[in-house]
Amino acid sequence: MLSVGAAAALSVLVLAVSSIGWAAYRYFNSSVTGVAWSPGGNRPVERPGEMNILLLGDDSRTGTNGEYGQVDGVRSDTTIVAHFGADDSVTLVSFPRDTLVTVAPGLTKTPRDGKDKLTDILSYSGVEGLTRTLENLTSLKIDHFITIDLAGFKTMTDAVGGVDVCVAPLPGGGTSNLRDNYSQWRGKLGVNHLNGDQALAFVRTRHALPDETYRVARQQQFLSKLLDKATSAGVLTNPVRITQLIGAVGGSLKVDNGLTENGAMIKIAQRLSAITSGKVTFITIPTFVPTKADGAINDKGEIPPHGQVLFYDRAGLATLLAPLRPATDNPPAAGGRSDDAAASQPSLPPAQVSIAEVRNKTGRSGLASQTTDALSALGFAGSMRKTTGPAGQVMTEIRYPAGQKEAAQTLSRLITGSQTVEDPTISRGLVVVLGASFTGVTSALDLPAAPGSALRGAVGAGSASGTTAAGAGAAPGAPASAAPTVAPANTSCTP
Repeated sequence: MLSVGAAAALSVLVLAVSSIGWAAYRYFNSSVTGVAWSPGGNRPVERPGEMNILLLGDDSRTGTNGEYGQVDGVRSDTTIVAHFGADDSVTLVSFPRDTLVTVAPGLTKTPRDGKDKLTDILSYSGVEGLTRTLENLTSLKIDHFITIDLAGFKTMTDAVGGVDVCVAPLPGGGTSNLRDNYSQWRGKLGVNHLNGDQALAFVRTRHALPDETYRVARQQQFLSKLLDKATSAGVLTNPVRITQLIGAVGGSLKVDNGLTENGAMIKIAQRLSAITSGKVTFITIPTFVPTKADGAINDKGEIPPHGQVLFYDRAGLATLLAPLRPATDNPPAAGGRSDDAAASQPSLPPAQVSIAEVRNKTGRSGLASQTTDALSALGFAGSMRKTTGPAGQVMTEIRYPAGQKEAAQTLSRLITGSQTVEDPTISRGLVVVLGASFTGVTSALDLPAAPGSALRGAVGAGSASGTTAAGAGAAPGAPASAAPTVAPANTSCTP
């Protein structure tokens, strides 16, 4: 399911008002479901004149008459943060559903290691918990949310008369992407005209594509084409079709109560409709399939207990989101600090960071040795004594003595999912306690080098390399120096 229907509905809403009057807005506004929403926690700061809206496509089967079977709970099939810039630009940031992230602290039913696939968080923590998790991950304050379900997406596509998409061969020329027995997608190379059923199959296809990033690229292409179609003359000059469109979407939308008050949605719609095509950018967070060196148990990227997942490239994500973030981040409190909040903290050259001990409490043999090897290769100092403690530790901790907070923060930047803890029992050097959340040591390329030295790329247990939105780029496990520059997705024609 796609959250793109929400964006399309908003873009056409203001034009519907101009065509058939404010009754259209009142009709639309009264048909959506407003819900209480208060994420709470230590939230990021705002950027004046800017706004972030969480667009969710969930897999609820409501209104489908059992056509797509039944599922336990509701998951986010598509997650997009729409960033409205002060310069009237819009950036749509897509998050692959299988991305493994650190869940916001304090949520019930969170897995023991404190992490989960992005798609699953909605099922036990609701939109509020997913919002808090995304804010911790991105340092972007989310101002509103909009969700749309399967039935609404289908009906909306049919209401605009269907959408034309372009399908390209897979890399290497393969065409297995033209058929998917799970989603019931059936297509051809070149232009495909999709009605509601096939549009839903197109954007939900997973098994016929190499990985999740290809599905995201499909979704971005469909959104672009849907926006074009929904705002085309054939729709805008037809009051009946406009009424069908806003009626089809309105009943399938859930929004925060703030969007149902004081004409909030029409204001957003007006802002969206005034944006030229050149100011709409589609991007996808950089991810990669974890290898055994990253902690996976096979070459399919399986991380127990989560199954097959994607890791995100922390340095690449920071680069991607830098233009959208506040000048000064407001990271969550200690214990719930996201990896990217850690990345914004002060840094020391590795040679000035002394590590006294690496303590393995994961139950996975050999991890302390792998970690010390990786840290030594990156230039960290200290004896790095390797020890093993009783299994059961959940969060990875960087424990530090008084006066060593900056050193601990520097190291925490390179250990995904770690948290820093002051420990008065430590007299000298840092103690790394590896827990179930540990997935490896990442790149040190963005840390300052000591005078006269040159840092090398990440090695050992946690080298991470990103992929572009279409899944191309350095192979997983390649040196971090090979990670490509993040670029907007090409949505004109996708496999």
